[in-house]
Amino acid sequence: MTSENVSATGFEKGRRWNARWIWAPGDPKAPNSYYYFRKEFTLDGPPAATRLHITADTRYQLFINGRLVGRGAPQSQPFFQYYDTHDVDEYLREGLNCVAVIGNYVGNLPDTRGGVLAELVNGDGQTLLATGPAWRVTRAAAWSPDGHYYRGNKTTPYQEFYDARRAPQGWSDVGFDDSQWTRAAAIGARGKDRPPAVIPWINLVPRDIPFMTADPVLPVRVEKVEESLDLINRSRPNDLAPGLSMVGGPVKYTRVEDPDNLCRAEGDTVVRCSVNHLESLDFDGLYAPAIVLDFGKVLMARCEIRLNGVDGGMVDIGYAERLIDGHFNIAMECEFADRYTMADGEQTYEPFTWKAFRFLKLRFHSCFKPVTIQSVRAIVSTYPYEERGLFDSGDETLNKVWGISRETIRLCSNEFLMDTPWREQAQWLGDVAAVTVPAIYACFGDTRLPGKFYRQAAMNQFPTGMISNISNTVNLAWQTALTDYSLWWAVGLWNHYLYTGEARWLDCFYPQALRVIYAHMEYVNEFGLLENGGRPFIDWAPVDKRGESAAYNGVFYGALEAIEKIARFKNDAYTIDLAERAMTDLRANFQTRLFDPARGCVADCRVDDDLSDKASEQANAAAVLWGLCDKDGARQIVENVFEKKSVKTTEAQPFFSVVVLNALDKMGRFDLALQYVRDRWGKRMVERGATSVYEEWYCNGSYRGGEFSGFLRTHSHAWSGCPAEFLIRNLMGLEILEPGCRRVRLAPKQTPFDYTAQYPTPLGVIEVLRQDGVIKTSAPEEMEVTQ
Repeated sequence: MTSENVSATGFEKGRRWNARWIWAPGDPKAPNSYYYFRKEFTLDGPPAATRLHITADTRYQLFINGRLVGRGAPQSQPFFQYYDTHDVDEYLREGLNCVAVIGNYVGNLPDTRGGVLAELVNGDGQTLLATGPAWRVTRAAAWSPDGHYYRGNKTTPYQEFYDARRAPQGWSDVGFDDSQWTRAAAIGARGKDRPPAVIPWINLVPRDIPFMTADPVLPVRVEKVEESLDLINRSRPNDLAPGLSMVGGPVKYTRVEDPDNLCRAEGDTVVRCSVNHLESLDFDGLYAPAIVLDFGKVLMARCEIRLNGVDGGMVDIGYAERLIDGHFNIAMECEFADRYTMADGEQTYEPFTWKAFRFLKLRFHSCFKPVTIQSVRAIVSTYPYEERGLFDSGDETLNKVWGISRETIRLCSNEFLMDTPWREQAQWLGDVAAVTVPAIYACFGDTRLPGKFYRQAAMNQFPTGMISNISNTVNLAWQTALTDYSLWWAVGLWNHYLYTGEARWLDCFYPQALRVIYAHMEYVNEFGLLENGGRPFIDWAPVDKRGESAAYNGVFYGALEAIEKIARFKNDAYTIDLAERAMTDLRANFQTRLFDPARGCVADCRVDDDLSDKASEQANAAAVLWGLCDKDGARQIVENVFEKKSVKTTEAQPFFSVVVLNALDKMGRFDLALQYVRDRWGKRMVERGATSVYEEWYCNGSYRGGEFSGFLRTHSHAWSGCPAEFLIRNLMGLEILEPGCRRVRLAPKQTPFDYTAQYPTPLGVIEVLRQDGVIKTSAPEEMEVTQ
């Protein structure tokens, strides 16, 4: 990135556009709508360093001369709209060319509308082709707009219904007759607006992360072959979930031959629906064959099916993280499914967007002639991390915990960071800042995706001073902002600077961090404690958060520490003094107000001068980690709450366990921390066969209301992945002392087992090796290491 391309904030400048935003004439907000756009043009010489800049609301697929170039763009808010840049020399040729785009407007976000923007430029930056009213457009009738809508998902809420018979052949190549298509409608209040002036996309941001992977994976086994009555769900005809969730019996009337070939690179599988009704009027019903495939672990992928089909035959594709009572069932919630209607002959279907799944169910309808399936693959779409961090030890349970934690961090990394790829696909503020980003540093050493998160989140601050809970989608619900999540973001902002050494993060987003702190200062009482300070989350456990909340005040103290350090970097004397006084007052009164000598631990909260009768691991770990109790109080907490467990306390859920583990390590009880990992992640996840970490300690319910209530918890939740960082960084006793990891402290742990730990930094990888009781360390030459 040259200095000419860098803005005053240190980020890459957006480009000057000659293109116009376009869409189809008519309703620009019709939900779940797809349109084809195309334009032919002549290239007067061989392509040289040509690039195509493109974005869309909500997403696009780009083709040049009939070949798929790419997909995008990263999901954004319209006031912070990302665009992609593709190098396209290999797709172009001298003479006549065609650029074609499928634009999909999802329509589940406020203040958005359908739009496509694209511009092709040569190596000198001269415009060769740009979207405008000369482009042709038509509705993509292959996609039905009437697919079932699942409101819990933030990015892909609709089931996709695709009819291959209605797709125009050759539409993306030169020579296609588009004379019956309409002219595209240029978007702009006056018809002359140029990006980024066009509402609602007032700020166009260059993509700052790489493109995702597209790696094919075969299923590892056939879980089940079955058939069931092919009944229509008349009350919800466009919801595929009930039919896919029907429990079938052995194949009797239908045909499924050689299903195991689906797990191999070669070999065909043949299916056919029942035809008995064609042969005898005495036969009652239609039967649909189905195959359930197990991919061995949860994936983020697009399902690719290659088959020789029959006209009007259909295959419904269901996506599940898990089986319920041994059966495929997505009717309870997360009704993720697609339907493909076949044309005659050889064809390949791949849905427009990825889904998360371990189990894939294919259920066939109207296939009264044999359908030959050549292959079913998962085209894995994930962030292209480099494997750089490592934990490997003589404790196999810890190895497995680290493995499933790292796997989940990868699973929750795509064009954005997310809580889970299965249910919401939402970039939750606290989840990412407290757990996901530190784990990314430790496992992969990547800074681009974490940086995108901090920047995108900062652009979503409410007038209240709080930052939106979710930042990969439009979220206007300022009343429901989780106030402790904004504090976690401020803590993470400092840590991102400390890890990267890049001052632009603090220079650019210091104002947002200040507003978070100032908003909280309004709720500080005469004792220096937050009291009824907004809407904290803490975690899903039933923690008493009324009045002066111990856990919330702990997180607040951590944010004050961060803002004091950022203020010193900015030479902001006023804020330094404010933060120091606030921390002093909080430390001076926390133990007096919240520690219960009779129980020997911190109560959850104080309300109207009465201590809560509830105590939690969350409240006590927060007190220890942020030094809010004296040495004797901290010792009592560790002994009574975490070692002897003589006090009844609420368990921390996986998210807030990042505080628990670090608190125990701070007190010199790394042994207790490791046992905590074995007892919680080891027994409750690894021993149950988890391939990624669960949302809570239980899969089939939650104690969040105080009593166990049965409902599905996800199998792929990044906020539960803190062992991915803890088992590397805390084992080597790593503390970053200077930004950019230029100076660090290492205090490796002596453990009963040998281990190798590797922690990637911007300067290179730190390694700590324990073998036969001897510990050796190595670090990059540019790094100063103290011990």
